[in-house]
Amino acid sequence: MWDPDPGFAHATLFLPIGKKPNPTIAGAAAARNSLRRRAYPALCEGLAVIGRQLLLSRAEDMTPQTATRSCLVLAPHPDDETLGCGATIMRKLAAGTSVQIVIATDGRYWPPSTKLSADALAEIREEEAHRAGAILGLPRENISFLRFEDGRLAEHRRLLRDRLVDIFDKMDPEEIFAPSIIDSHPDHRVLAELGRELVQVRHDRLPRLYEYPIWFWNPRILRIRDLFELRICIVRTEKFRPRKRAAITAYRSQVTNLIGEAGWTARRGFLRQFLQPEEIFFEIGPRA
Repeated sequence: MWDPDPGFAHATLFLPIGKKPNPTIAGAAAARNSLRRRAYPALCEGLAVIGRQLLLSRAEDMTPQTATRSCLVLAPHPDDETLGCGATIMRKLAAGTSVQIVIATDGRYWPPSTKLSADALAEIREEEAHRAGAILGLPRENISFLRFEDGRLAEHRRLLRDRLVDIFDKMDPEEIFAPSIIDSHPDHRVLAELGRELVQVRHDRLPRLYEYPIWFWNPRILRIRDLFELRICIVRTEKFRPRKRAAITAYRSQVTNLIGEAGWTARRGFLRQFLQPEEIFFEIGPRA
């Protein structure tokens, strides 16, 4: 969001006592602020499109190879697994491949609510995850909820690691999908770090690690260097894209103003990045 126009703040807040603000100046400043609020989302989306095209120009298509490799998907919050990997999950399931989802936090603090308690929102988001999973084709038992408090994964890093290692040992997946370490959200970064640690647990067979970008598409953190240094892979969405859209829509608390909160804004440009002809991943580490 853009900062308030400094000229407007000066014109309205620092006038001599008893002197009224000039309505022409105030009106012009308000118009500039309104234009900025409308222009910023368009700027974000435009920069994300350019960044995406640069990534795709260097990408390797791993669609046929990944379909038959078992995987563990690590999601910081309910909906990240669908946004980042929804079509990849469906493609694997269609091929009869084993997929396990782990959702680390309860998502209780997003969106901020004046009408629902955090506990109630956490329950809603968990049920939404089950509905989205059903659309993707996942049995309920293939989704594990660790229910750590939203925004505080760093405080429970050791316990979280122990639980992930236990799940990993039982499944022994060929691939791990984790959020991108470049993402700006602290929960995403913690889980990305643990994903990188997890692939080192088994020395006899190293699973492939792919990171999926969520907040990477925010131009505030989209760095030109990353566009040229990352090892890029894609999975085509093709026939799975309509179901992915439906699964994203199942997260009503995230994509609609479910409870009528004042100030809620749609994130259509942001969501559009996850409904493209391909899902983008960053391959991490050496190939086995």
